[in-house]
This record gives sequence, structure tokens and C-alpha cells, in this order.
Amino acid sequence: MNGRFDVGSQSRTSMAETLLRLEDLEVSRGMNKVLSAFNLEIKPGDVVVLHSENGAGKSTVIECSARLLPLERGSVSHHEALVVDNEGRRNRPVHPFGLTLQSNGMVGDETVENHLNTVCALSQMTTDLAPILESYGLAHRRHDRIAQLSGGQARKVAVIAGLLPAMLSDKPRLVLLDEPATGLDQSAVRTLVSTIGQLRQSGHGFLIASHHPEMLACATRLHDLKEEVENKPSDNEAWTAIGQPVPKSFVASKTGQRYLRSTRAGIARNGLTALLVLGTIMAFIDPSTISDRTLLMGLTLSAPFAAGLAGDPVLYLLKEQRAVDWWRANVQRLPSADLFAPLTGIAFTAMGTVVFLGEFDWKVTLIGAFVLWFTMASVRFIEINTLRLARPNAVFLRLLLPILILPWALVTEYTATL
Repeated sequence: MNGRFDVGSQSRTSMAETLLRLEDLEVSRGMNKVLSAFNLEIKPGDVVVLHSENGAGKSTVIECSARLLPLERGSVSHHEALVVDNEGRRNRPVHPFGLTLQSNGMVGDETVENHLNTVCALSQMTTDLAPILESYGLAHRRHDRIAQLSGGQARKVAVIAGLLPAMLSDKPRLVLLDEPATGLDQSAVRTLVSTIGQLRQSGHGFLIASHHPEMLACATRLHDLKEEVENKPSDNEAWTAIGQPVPKSFVASKTGQRYLRSTRAGIARNGLTALLVLGTIMAFIDPSTISDRTLLMGLTLSAPFAAGLAGDPVLYLLKEQRAVDWWRANVQRLPSADLFAPLTGIAFTAMGTVVFLGEFDWKVTLIGAFVLWFTMASVRFIEINTLRLARPNAVFLRLLLPILILPWALVTEYTATL
């Protein structure tokens, strides 16, 4: 794919703007201090390649730039605006940016086309993806699920997703690529290097972690996390912006609903949990022998409560290949099962009222919908805040879930008085 235009005056006027500024970063992994007093700036037209040895902190720099890691000191700014600092402030970037993580950051049940269209929508743009997919040999896989691709093909999709915000825009954009050439065939590497060169000529800025010789050759600056040296890459034609603006839409919310429709994860996790609870209670308890209305209400509201404790099914899907981190970098609020929770609560509470109360009760049904929504939202809140920690898998905040029994019991007692 070749660009065919010189950078417009609008792009040239913003060439002095700093796309990325890392100031005095200090980051630790466990007991080890990975970065200390680290500073870096990316301006339009810069391609900075980090090339130190494994474990030195290249990925840490990329992930700090994408506001994914907690900072002990320092701050990160995009387009001169603060996005994260060591005091806990975390703001959404004022402009979209490209990101390719080492682990791809994609949901396997998403199709290639849907994932890339979602990336475009986050930039409030749309485009014809066919030429891009063709240049990477993926045109015939555009309707396939990402899980059905080979490792190299999936990596190509992740790389395209990282490049798209710059490809779409005629204004300078920041692109963060962590080992983008890993897993790519030689043809794809050449296409990637050529695209980076064209986008650089159009004023976009890159921060890349890579040891690949061709990636090093396309850099304007080489950085080993201690010292930086200038480099002269080959000249390229400027890239032609390919995006057409579209109205702002609720991308994260729509994506969450699409995930649920395509995977049935909500039925498999929350729905099955509620059915198991209902079935177990019905197998051992005869509601006609119980006169205590509070106990009957507890049985009725047990299924939506258990379904809520199973957590947000969309968040569960996003844990695949660190897709949740890709989304955390790009948006303030992750895709979620917003509509699924109350609808499922209504369905299972309605079943419970018929089974345990002998008749449908719409007031109890609405309360059951609230119970499921509130419980799921609470579990989601705990899990999301765990993700922000340096070692989320080592923190057992889910052990706090039993505290939700108290509000459930209070709601049960209140409902029994209706």
C-alpha cells in the first residue's frame, strides 16, 4: 500500500506538538525496580525503537505509555495532556492512539473484520479494510474468527489494529507497538516497515519495542533505555489518510452486547449458574411445606444472586490474550453486560416467583433484576480494580465477595414485607 500525498498544512502546523512525553518514570515489578528516572519524548515524524536486552523494561515502557501500569513516580502525557501519573490520576487520551501488545489483546471469538471495525469506531472513523487486509495476505480471512487464525495471522491482525488510528487520520497520531515483527513472515515485515515509513512521513509518531533488524533500520532514534542515538531511515512517500469520519457511538457498550450474542457467554456462565441453583433447591425443598415468607423470598432471590456472583461474562471474555488491557488503554469504561444483567434477573426471578410463591409477582421480579445487576456490578468493580494492580492474579479480592450476602439478606427481608 502506497501513500500518494504530501502532508497537508493542517498536519504541518501541529508538527511541533509532543505526541508522547514520559517524565521521570519509576516503575517496579515485584521487588525489582524496572525503570528509574526514565524520560522520553515522541514528536510527529519520530520512530523511536527500544532495543535493549530481554527483561530490561522495553514492554514496561510501552505499557506505561498506554497507561496500563501503576507508576511509583512520574507522569505520562499524550498530545501535551496528562493521561496517568503516580498520584492516581488516569485520564482518557484526548486523541485515539494505536496499540499492539505482545499478547495481541484480542478476543478469539471476534471476527477479523469486526475487531478492525471496532478499532476504527474508537477513532470515530470508518474505512474500506479490503486493501489493508490484502496487503497482509488476510483478505480471505476477514470473516473468520480470530481464534481460527494461525499465530502469525492473528499477529498480523493485532499489528493492523495498532496501525489503524494513524492510517485513518491526516493529523499526527501516536502508535505504540510491542514486538510487532514477532511471528510475522518476511513479506508482512516488509509491508509493516514500509507502512511505518509512510506514516512517519505523514507526521505520525511511533514508539516500538523490537530486536528485529528491519525494525531497527526504520527508526529515527534507537534507544537502549540508557542512551539514545540518531538513525537515518530510508525515505518513503507520505501516507494518504484513508478514514472517513462517522458520528460518535457507544462503541464499548455495543461491543459488549456483540460479544454476548456471538459467544453466549452470559448463558453459559450466569444463566447456567442460576439454573443449577434453582434445580438444586427444587430437588431438595418443597416450597408448599414452607410458611415463612422471608425464607420463600430468600429462595426466590437466590438464583439471581448466584448469577450475579458469577461476574460479568464480557469481562471474562476480555481476559483472553490481555484484551482487557487493550480496552483499558483505549477507553475509560470497558465493554460490559449492561442489558444482559437486568434481563436475566427478570427471567430467573419470574421463574422463582412461580415456583416458590405459586404466582408471578412483578414487584419481586423487578427486585430480583436489581439484585442480579447490583451483584454483578459489585463483582465487576472488584475485578476491574484488581486489574489495575501490578500483580492482579496474586491478589484474592474475590475473597471479599461474601460481604455481598448482607445486602442480599436485607433486600430479601424487605421484599418479604411487600
